[in-house]
Amino acid sequence: MRKTVLLPVEKVLCDAHIARDGSEVEATDTLTLGRHSWDLCLEHNVTFGRYLCDALGAPAQGEPQSEPESVPVAEPAPEPVAKPSPVVAETEATDASEEVNEPEPVRTVMIAGEVPGYDWDTAREAVRNLGYDVVGRADDSTVLLILGEGGDRNGTKLRDAAERGIPCMDVREPGRFKSAIQSAELVGGDPLPEPAKLDRAGMSERERNRLIRTWARENGWPKLPAQGRVPMNVRHAYELAHREAVEGKAAAA
Repeated sequence: MRKTVLLPVEKVLCDAHIARDGSEVEATDTLTLGRHSWDLCLEHNVTFGRYLCDALGAPAQGEPQSEPESVPVAEPAPEPVAKPSPVVAETEATDASEEVNEPEPVRTVMIAGEVPGYDWDTAREAVRNLGYDVVGRADDSTVLLILGEGGDRNGTKLRDAAERGIPCMDVREPGRFKSAIQSAELVGGDPLPEPAKLDRAGMSERERNRLIRTWARENGWPKLPAQGRVPMNVRHAYELAHREAVEGKAAAA
């Protein structure tokens, strides 16, 4: 006589999907940072891994362990030493020469912003195919900063380049990055911009002025010039209108 037994199966779900829209997707990996851990599906594992590599650079290989200190031991009486074999002597000389001729470290490049015509992975793969590594923060091997669209918002990379004297290659003009990749030559020498000043909403001063001008033309200032300084009374009216809108939403909630 056969007997059927039902056993409960525990299913681990992706924390990122649950936080985003409550959907249940099975997790395949676990991300651990300090005392916290998250179960992630393959999609979010790759996404967060790319973000960390871009922001912090690829993790360094394990540091060589220091050799344990030797404890002095009383040496026995010396014994006659046999003459070394020519084969052994030749092998030791070869090993010494190999240690001297260590390979030079790979040069690295930082990329700030979006490269026109390329997505995140394709731009970095093109740089790696030329023999460079792509890092998120500059180090002693970093030789170039590639500045794309929105790169002036990344104040950390811009300050690294300024402090270390790293040349800048501005590829915001469409086609320039592609031409450099095709010629296999990444050359700096462009001016390094100042980091953009961002407000609490993450907008630069230029973007904020553009929004104020658009709002002003629709709310009582139709002849506001497209260039020049935005008058203080217009700025004040814009801030007051948006503050009242935010407070109204909060009261309704």
